Amino acid sequence: MIQIRQLGAVIAGMVLMTVLPYAYGQSRFDLDKIAASQGGASPLVYTTADKEISLVQPGSYYDEKECAVRKGLPNFSLKIEKGQEITVAFIGGSITQGDYCYRLQTTRYMENTFSKTRFRWINAGVSGTGTDLGAFRIREQVLQYKPDLVFIEFAVNGGYPDGMEGMIRKIIKENPHTDICLIYTIYTNQTAIYQKGDVPQVIKRLEDIAAHYQLPSIHLGMEAAALEEAGKLLWKGTKEVAAGKILFSNDGVHPVTDGGNLYASAIARGLEKMQKGNSASQSFSQAHMLPEPLIGSEWEEAEMYIPSQIASFDKSWKEVNTSENPSLKKFSGWFDTVMTSSKEGASFSFGFEGDMLGLFDIGGPEVGQVEVLVDGKFVQLKEVSTKGFHLYEANDRIGNYTLNRFNSWCNNRYRGQYDVIKLEKGVHQVTIRISSEKADKKKILSNKQREDIIAHPEKYDQSVIYLGRILLRGKPIPCERIKGVPKLAQQLKWDQKMRRYEKADSINPPTKNLILFVGSSTMENWKSLADDFPGKPVLNRGVSGTKTIDLINYKDRLISPYHPKQIFVYEGDNDIGYKWTPDEILAQIKRLFFILRKEKPEAEIIFISIKPSVRRLKDKERIEQTNALIKEFAEQQVNTAYADVYHPMFTAKGELFPEHYREDGLHLTAEGYAVWKEVISKYIK
Repeated sequence: MIQIRQLGAVIAGMVLMTVLPYAYGQSRFDLDKIAASQGGASPLVYTTADKEISLVQPGSYYDEKECAVRKGLPNFSLKIEKGQEITVAFIGGSITQGDYCYRLQTTRYMENTFSKTRFRWINAGVSGTGTDLGAFRIREQVLQYKPDLVFIEFAVNGGYPDGMEGMIRKIIKENPHTDICLIYTIYTNQTAIYQKGDVPQVIKRLEDIAAHYQLPSIHLGMEAAALEEAGKLLWKGTKEVAAGKILFSNDGVHPVTDGGNLYASAIARGLEKMQKGNSASQSFSQAHMLPEPLIGSEWEEAEMYIPSQIASFDKSWKEVNTSENPSLKKFSGWFDTVMTSSKEGASFSFGFEGDMLGLFDIGGPEVGQVEVLVDGKFVQLKEVSTKGFHLYEANDRIGNYTLNRFNSWCNNRYRGQYDVIKLEKGVHQVTIRISSEKADKKKILSNKQREDIIAHPEKYDQSVIYLGRILLRGKPIPCERIKGVPKLAQQLKWDQKMRRYEKADSINPPTKNLILFVGSSTMENWKSLADDFPGKPVLNRGVSGTKTIDLINYKDRLISPYHPKQIFVYEGDNDIGYKWTPDEILAQIKRLFFILRKEKPEAEIIFISIKPSVRRLKDKERIEQTNALIKEFAEQQVNTAYADVYHPMFTAKGELFPEHYREDGLHLTAEGYAVWKEVISKYIK
C-alpha cells in the first residue's frame, strides 16, 4: 500500500510559448498573455536538484468532485509497492512547462511521499499549445521515454477533445500498462463556474473522454475558487493589490508560486484518494482497455518528423545545430537541429498519405512567408477555428497563397510556433517554398512595437525559415518531386484567367453538347477557333503555362462546369519543357483520361499530339516518344481519338516551316493554326 505524506509548498511563476486557440470564450487578453510567453523550450528530462521547492501538503480542503478516481493508477501503485524505477511525464501547455506552476511542487511531493522510489521526470510542456500539437509530439517527447504515468494538462489551451482522445489512444496503443491522469487547470472567470457548483464546458468535454476510457481526473482549480469566494484569494493581480490574500496569478492564466502550490495540493489529494480506492493488494500489472473511439481515431495518426528524414531539400537549405546558434539555442530542448534557408524560392518536398500537414518552426524578426503546393497545385489557406482547434483549410478559392511565419510576437525576439493545414484525405505530394512575396512587417506590428524595426530595418527585411519539425496526420511515403510547380506570379495569372472564364459563363451560359477545347498556351492563343469552325459550338478554355497535372488540378473549373459532347485536350508541351519523361507524361495523361471518362462518360475525348517547335527541337526525340505513347493509349480506349498535329508541321525534308511560329519559336502564327484547323476538322463533330 502507498502511504501519502503531507507536503508543504512553493512555485515561481514562469511562462513560455504559445500559438493558437480561441478557446471557448477565453478573452483576447488571456490569449495574448499565453502568446507572449512563447520564448523557448525546456529540457525534456529534468530533476529537482539545485531547485528550491517547498513541500506542499494535501491540506484540509475536500470536495468529492475534485478527483474522479475511476480505474485509478493501478500500475503506478504496483511499481511503487515493488520499489521499481518509475518514469513520470507531464504534457501540457505553458502551465506545465513553467517550473513553479504546479509541476515542480508535484515532483517534490511525489519524491518525498514515495521516498524509496527512484523517479525519472519528463517535462513535455510547450507553452500556448493544445492537444492538437500534443498529439503530434507525444511520441517523440513522451512515449519514447517509456513512461509509467502520464499527467495531461491542456484545459486552458482550447481543450480540443479530438486531440485529447488521440493522445490517450496513442499512449494506450504504445503501452496499455501506462497509467494516465487528466488534470484540469483554469483561467480568469472560470472560478465563478466552480463557485456555482458547475464545471467549465471545455472541462466537461474532457471529462466525457476520461469517463469513456475510465481514466482518473483532477480539477486543480476548485480550492482556489473556494478561497476566492471566501475572500481569501485574489485570482489575478499583484502582491500589493492582494494585500494579505493569497495571490494566485499575475495574468489570470499562469499561477505564481502560491497558486501553483494550490494546484499541486489538488494533485496530492487526488493521489491520496486514488490510493484509498486502490487499497487492495495486486500482484500483476493491469492493461488499460482500448474501447471504440468516443469522437474519432484520426488523431492517432498524428506524428512529427525530423525534416531531413522525410523531405527532400534543394541546395539552398542547410541543417544547423540549434545549440551552436545564440538565437536558436533556447529551442534545443525541442529541436537538436533545424533546416534553414534565407533564399526566396528555396523549397523542400515530401509525400504522405493522410489529411493534415503542418510546420513546427521558430519565428523571429527575419522570418518570411512560405507557399504551399499540394500535388503540384498552389493551395489557398483559409483560416478556421473549431472546438478550440485552430487550423487552415486548403482550397482553391478562398484565403491566402502564403503562410506568414512572422507575427507580432516575433518583434525583436524568437518564439516557437506551429500551424497545421487540412487537406482531403489521400496520397499527397507536398512542396513548401519560401515566397518572394514579403509581408509588410511594420504593418503587422503595433505602433508601440515599431522601435526595433525602424532602428534595424535590415534585420526584418529577410525571408528566413527555421524548420524544426514537419507535422503529419498520416504516414510519410516516398514520393518524387513534382517538376515545374508554378510560381506565385503564374498562379495569380491562372486565377485571373479562370475568373474571367467564370464571369463570361455567368453572362453567357454555355450550351449543352458543346465542343470543349482545353490545354496550355497554344490552345489559349487559338483566337480564331470559333471562326475556324463556324456553326460548331466550340468553347476555348485554354490556360497558358499549364501542364497535364495542372489541368487535372483545375479540372473542376475548366472542364466540370460544362456538358461537352467532345473534349479536345492539348497538354504535354510544358511537361516536356520541365523535363518530365515520356512515361511520366503518359501517367498524367492516363490519370486525366480516367478522371474525365468517369465524370463525362458520354463525351468523346481527343488528345492532340504535342506539337514540334523551334524552341523544343532539342527535345524532338522525347516529344516523339511521348506522342507515340499517347497515341497507343488513346487507340486502346473507347470513344477516344488521337489527333496528330506533329507530322503535318514538318516539310517533306523533315524541317519545320518558319512561318508557322512566332518570334519566340514556340507559339503558333495564323499559318500554324491553319495546319491545326485542317487536322482538327477531321475529328470535330
